[in-house]
Amino acid sequence: MLDQKYSWTSIYGNHTGARRRARCYCPAVSHPGATDARDLQPADVVLRFLEGVGAGTEAEFYLRLFRSRPSEQFATIAVLAHALDDDAGVTFDLQLLHHLGLTPVVMLGLDSVDSVWMRAERLAHRVGTAGIETVLLPTSASRDQIATAASQGRIPLVIAEGSEGQARQGELAAMLTALRTHKLILLRNEGGLRLDGERLSVVNLSTQFAALCRNDRLSDADQALLTDVRRLVFDLVPHRLLVSLASPLNLLHELFTVRGAGTMLRKGARIERHDGYDGVDIHRLAALLESGFGRAPRATFFDRPPLHSYIEDTYRGAALVTDTSLGAYLTKFAVTREAQGEGIGQDLWGALITDHPALIWRARRDNPIRSWYERQCHGRFDVDAWTVYVRGLRAGQMGDAVAYAMAQPVDFDETARAQLTDSMS
Repeated sequence: MLDQKYSWTSIYGNHTGARRRARCYCPAVSHPGATDARDLQPADVVLRFLEGVGAGTEAEFYLRLFRSRPSEQFATIAVLAHALDDDAGVTFDLQLLHHLGLTPVVMLGLDSVDSVWMRAERLAHRVGTAGIETVLLPTSASRDQIATAASQGRIPLVIAEGSEGQARQGELAAMLTALRTHKLILLRNEGGLRLDGERLSVVNLSTQFAALCRNDRLSDADQALLTDVRRLVFDLVPHRLLVSLASPLNLLHELFTVRGAGTMLRKGARIERHDGYDGVDIHRLAALLESGFGRAPRATFFDRPPLHSYIEDTYRGAALVTDTSLGAYLTKFAVTREAQGEGIGQDLWGALITDHPALIWRARRDNPIRSWYERQCHGRFDVDAWTVYVRGLRAGQMGDAVAYAMAQPVDFDETARAQLTDSMS
């Protein structure tokens, strides 16, 4: 057992019902023989982490994104009770996030307040032995108290106080609203949702909720969880909130890769359809295309208006189509990297194929999302550096579709071609 002493500093006064004072746990002595992650230099931790959770460029992108936000807005992790039965996984996740310079707000007791303060103190002690300070606070603590602790690199362990589940959900919503939290992670041993053994990567609560709640292959507990999350996202938190279900074993993969490892639950994107460029902010669209393709379109690109422009209302995704005798031709499909991880590309695609079931498009054969395009198409044909995809066409139309696609101009300066996050021109 580690021989370690702790200084406990009260930073919050007595409060009704919680039966505890808020405490700050900080290790006074480090163990000289420790060999775990706290002995690694931060750069070493980052390198090992990037190798372990997927594409390094994705992880680096998300790391920069999370670091750019105020500490208290990075994420709130609500650790469900059974995930704390063995808190080693939670502790290790918090260690790595700490070494990456990220301080989440951690909520305990959302699903059960039984022995919650004892569990919180045990987690605080364990995290403290890893060299990380924590602050125990009730959900009635002020926004400034939580934000100040997070900005100082001390993990706020926020304890639910309500005796009823809906009351605790209200406490969580009030805290998320005050902090303007971007992402809530529900950490549970089961991780994400599964149907017939297949993981549900993203759930659109606007379009998929009713069907999932009628599906008897989804457990009653998971259906109840979906209902609670929908209430939180639609009724209780006024700003845009993403909710992820993850396990302690795959939390970092869920946070730092586009594909994730759990299930993301979200309200769904608002996709607007425009005739041509009518009502489209061309400057914002141009910026989106440059961000998505790695270089700006040629100056003449906007001189050829499309039949329809499909734009996500915050300009994080767009699809442009023209008309042909065979069906629609998709000239551009661009989604920002952050929005890809939120499933906005799927919302955009859904709006597109609803209006245009017969569709042709092309993309470079080294396109990073080639596998995604292959799942969306009904047929494809490789021509030199390109792949032509079709959807909703008859087999006899394939030759004409390939000829049409290959006759289209390249809309970007090839001499400036860079590594693309999504390339289709």
